[in-house]
Order: sequence, then C-alpha cells, then structure tokens
Amino acid sequence: MREILILTPTPREFAAVSRHLTGGFKKFRARIVSSGPGAINAAFRTAEAVLGRAGGGADFIIGAGTCGSLSRELAGGEMIASNEAVIADWLMEDDSGRYYGPYDRFEYRPLSNDTAEELSIRCSDPLVAALMDRLELAGFRRGRLMTSNVFVAGLENKLAKGRSFKALGCDMESGVFAYAARNLLGGRPWFNLRVVADTLDETLADYFTKEADMTEILGAKTKEALDIFDELLSEP
Repeated sequence: MREILILTPTPREFAAVSRHLTGGFKKFRARIVSSGPGAINAAFRTAEAVLGRAGGGADFIIGAGTCGSLSRELAGGEMIASNEAVIADWLMEDDSGRYYGPYDRFEYRPLSNDTAEELSIRCSDPLVAALMDRLELAGFRRGRLMTSNVFVAGLENKLAKGRSFKALGCDMESGVFAYAARNLLGGRPWFNLRVVADTLDETLADYFTKEADMTEILGAKTKEALDIFDELLSEP
C-alpha cells in the first residue's frame, strides 16, 4: 500500500488535519508530520521524515497549511491546490533592478515572464496532474504558490509579487517541500494544499484572529482532496 506523507507547518495546522484524517483510505496510508514553520524547518523535516524511515517511506509528499492571497480573485477560506512553486527568497535585488540567482548555479539575469517560468518548481507526475484536474473541478483553486521566509505584507506589494511570479498565494514552506521532494528525495511526487487565511488587504494580526477557523477549513478540505485522490487511485 502506498504511503502519503503530509507536512503541516504549525501545531494548529497539524491538529486540524489530524482530526479530519481519521478512518483511513483504501489505497494509501496517510502519515502526518509537523514540520515547524519556515524554510529551514521545512527542508530538514521533509528529508528527515522520509530518509529516516525504514524502507524509504512516502510515495507522495503533500504540504498542507495556510497561505496569504496574492490575487484579487481569492477570498478568505478558499483552497489552493498546487503542483507549482517558486522560492522568492533565492532572488537577488539591487539598484539596477530585480535579478535572480537560479537555484543550482550563480548566473544573474533580469526577472521577466520567461525567467519567472524557469524559476518554478513543478511536479509533472501523471497521477498528481490528474488529481489537480479533479480538484479544480471540485472547486479548489489551481495555481502556483510563492514561498518567502518572511510574511509578505501590503496590498501593492502582494499584487506585485503575484504578478512577478504568476502566483496565487504565498507561504513560508511550499516551495521548500517541493524542492526537497525533487532535489533531496530523488524526485518524489508532491503537491501542496493551502487555505487562504489572509487576503490582500489583511495583515499578520488579521491572520492570527482567523487562524483557528482557517485551519479547520484546511483540515476538512485536505480530507476532501485525499478522498478524491483515493478514488483516482482506485480506478483501473
């Protein structure tokens, strides 16, 4: 039976997802781990949770948590399903304009639509691609997530980040889960599930006032997504 590793950054996200994922699935076992918030925790905990397990563990890696909106189209409580991520912290900026440093080499070029595409980490696994299609039909919002190790604040700044990276939402771990799955763990299939906890005009303080409600939505929608995945894996 397949094993799915679900990484939840905060204790509250872990608790909400754990509450909803009781009862099991037909085609896989779900194992939930709290990675801790931020990029460093996400990288270490993802590798540790897979490499430190007998038999290798984790046929699929899923990040599940909250995010902020980078789009006028997203409302609080909406769920993003994503097999694309970009890590904004690995970019360089100076007085001559914004430049980026590719993840695996030191070469700097202007950030444009083409280079934004180059920066994106994608999971092209056929089962994940099929799942993204089904989740979109089920009302999940499908799109790229941007990862930053700092809270992205300010309406105009959020809109600018969304345009630059063609991203719907921002968080502190999704891109690192993706990078670890691809580069540290031999190309394990992965995807991310994120509930929009703060909209364009909201602040970090607003996030904390809604955190309990948003993580409850996260738990319920993660269960819905995995039920759909279970159905997909059960098909001949």
